[in-house]
Amino acid sequence: MIDLLPWHRAPLDEILLRRASLPHALLIHGKQGIGKIEFARAIAQSLLCESAEHGVACGTCNACGWYREGNHPDFRELVPENLSDDESDAGDTTDGAGTKDGTQESAKEKKKSKEIKIDQVRELAQFMTLSTHRDGFRVLVIFPAETMNLSAANALLKTLEEPPPRTVILLVTDQMARLLATIRSRCQRILLASPTTDESLKWLNGQGILKPEAALAMAGGAPLDAIAFADRTYQTERQTFLGALTDANADYVAAAQTFEKSDLVNIITWLQTWVADLVLARLAGEVSHHVDHKSEISRLAARVELPKLFRYEASLRQARRSISHPLNARLLLEQLLISYQQAIK
Repeated sequence: MIDLLPWHRAPLDEILLRRASLPHALLIHGKQGIGKIEFARAIAQSLLCESAEHGVACGTCNACGWYREGNHPDFRELVPENLSDDESDAGDTTDGAGTKDGTQESAKEKKKSKEIKIDQVRELAQFMTLSTHRDGFRVLVIFPAETMNLSAANALLKTLEEPPPRTVILLVTDQMARLLATIRSRCQRILLASPTTDESLKWLNGQGILKPEAALAMAGGAPLDAIAFADRTYQTERQTFLGALTDANADYVAAAQTFEKSDLVNIITWLQTWVADLVLARLAGEVSHHVDHKSEISRLAARVELPKLFRYEASLRQARRSISHPLNARLLLEQLLISYQQAIK
């Protein structure tokens, strides 16, 4: 039988019990980082399996072997170019762009589209209309579904309105509001619930993650994201950066120089979650994200003025919107860090 994330077994069993009467399209949605694409793939493999055990894929039959090798004739995945397995080692819903010498994206990778385009949908026409090769289900997985551009989404509507027999389309998203209302209305929605904290920690411990509590908190309770947050290089940089935030008298111009080559997404994420923890600590005496810095956050929160923090948080949201094209990373960091210093004094 195939390996499943522990919190997927019950919802998977529930869906597969309806195997004979499944709707033609399922919209799988939920929080980022809980394994929605893994869940969709488990459904797909189970529907294609020819020796399913209690409905779940056996993992050993010919059909499961073809699926595992990416060769099953009745299965397709529709993804943006930047997530294509043919082009990169991309996983679930991460960016997936390749690297050159392990540090910089190649020019070719930078040009990859982050959208699912109409040509990709049109290329599926033959797959969707011909009879299935194994006289079973035909399964199409689309993820992240919200990355379909308007033309691609409209082209898919034709298939959703008149689906071929024994066809199941699985759309996966954590941003359902970005999908066309006409797409949403033609799918049965499956809300994949987040695992409990205990389930997540048990699984993370099984993966050999050090300090899983801190990683899970930093990931907002999303266990798959927590694995990335537990990376030693990431944590070393995070700890160094957060150390600077605990000192209201720090030289933030020098700090900006130190971190100017860091990932700006990480920097702004750390600032936003740090500010969120300061607000929570001031209002309720709790810390949600940086639990390993609770004492420092509590000390700072005792003297901060909430209106200043709220104004600073608004500036961070504005910075995140323009983060993909900063004119000067160092100047942006200087501005954000000096504004932080003013917000906590």
